[in-house]
Amino acid sequence: MLDFRQSLINSTLNRVLKRLHYPLEVMLTCVRCYVAYPLSLRHIEEMMQ
Repeated sequence: MLDFRQSLINSTLNRVLKRLHYPLEVMLTCVRCYVAYPLSLRHIEEMMQ
């Protein structure tokens, strides 16, 4: 049962990551900045460009 759950989570995560428009590292950096500093979503959007 645990193997089934793990494989389901892994396959779902892989599908989500394939759809990202930006590399995962860029996304994580933006999320960290958004959480750590008082940035608006517009600032985050400019950072991603």
